[in-house]
Amino acid sequence: MAGRRRPSNRYELFTCAWKGHDLVGVGAAEITRQDDIVVRECDGVRFHRCLRCDAWVMHPIPEHPTRDRVERREEIEVPARGAVLRDRYVLRLIAVDRAIHVVVLTTLALVLFTFASHDQSLHRDYTNIMNDLAGGDPGSTQARGILGYFGRAFKYSPAHLITLALVLVAYAALEATEMVGLWFNKRWAEYLTFVATTVLIPYEVYELTLRVSVFKLVVLAINLAVAIYLLLAKRLFGLRGGHRVEMARREALSGWEAIERATPRRVGSSEQGEPAPASL
Repeated sequence: MAGRRRPSNRYELFTCAWKGHDLVGVGAAEITRQDDIVVRECDGVRFHRCLRCDAWVMHPIPEHPTRDRVERREEIEVPARGAVLRDRYVLRLIAVDRAIHVVVLTTLALVLFTFASHDQSLHRDYTNIMNDLAGGDPGSTQARGILGYFGRAFKYSPAHLITLALVLVAYAALEATEMVGLWFNKRWAEYLTFVATTVLIPYEVYELTLRVSVFKLVVLAINLAVAIYLLLAKRLFGLRGGHRVEMARREALSGWEAIERATPRRVGSSEQGEPAPASL
């Protein structure tokens, strides 16, 4: 049995499922033939078109209209749809990845600040714990795992720990800036994320030459995917036409041109002689 084909507008359907349909003209007193692209009337019932997923939603004619006519095109903000909406989901997925980085880096910075401010007391407690585990012989037990990382931290002076913590805070701030910019689909955030990601790739490759681990491979694969996607799909640095072509693509795939291409023709007729939407 052949697998079920996924709908071509699955991103639009998912978005409308949790945000609701994007309808216009719901409170209009009357509609005209010029409004066919967004709202149609049949047998005393209006059908409003979702500007995102193209579904026709039935609404009764308002008893108390809030406006005389349907909004003009220049008054309507067309929502993202098609490939543009897909790109927005990808960028927000990268933003979530950056949010995880921010949490991890901030936590590590707080731990280092704590170590630096309570270095002597923590070192004394750590030594007592290791002595207890070793049965009074510190050399008989090798610290591993979390205790091993704690032991390494005590090899650095409080000043070095504070410096390292400040570096982590600065990097967390950079990641947070990327996160916010990508979430709101800002062009500058795409450039910032690409540069910040590619700078780390040589270091990650070097780390793999020292010791291969699944975690390192996954991190490298994610960063490579992010860099390649931003460079090619988002046309950074003038590649594939650059920003001008990207803006034209957005307009063609997510503006009124895309809505007009997906508009169904009128077929059939009602008692008033007004044809109904073809999809109904």
